[in-house]
Amino acid sequence: MVRNRDELGGAAAVELHAERVLELTRQMLRCARQGDWDSVMERDKLRNKQLGEMPDELGADSSARARQCLAESLEIEEKVRKLMVAERDRLGDESRKEMQLRTASDAYRRASDGV
Repeated sequence: MVRNRDELGGAAAVELHAERVLELTRQMLRCARQGDWDSVMERDKLRNKQLGEMPDELGADSSARARQCLAESLEIEEKVRKLMVAERDRLGDESRKEMQLRTASDAYRRASDGV
């Protein structure tokens, strides 16, 4: 498989990178929906690598398909971000509840020891 811009030519190389970015972003969303945050982070690293290999600016040699892939990737990334925020909030609530239980348990233990 051809992978670099010199071998493919400008538009085809940009399109290949954009399609790979989109696929990795879709994978991130699937993993996030399953709560597999380690896999989300692994795919994010791969995705960032793909983005880093793209030209800084999409010029005349970039295809409409590449632009479409990148736009869709941004929309999906927003969904992933919302899932991450919800998970962060859930974990925060869980942590607060655990802390309250621990505090109550400690208070009960102290009261029981005093009896």
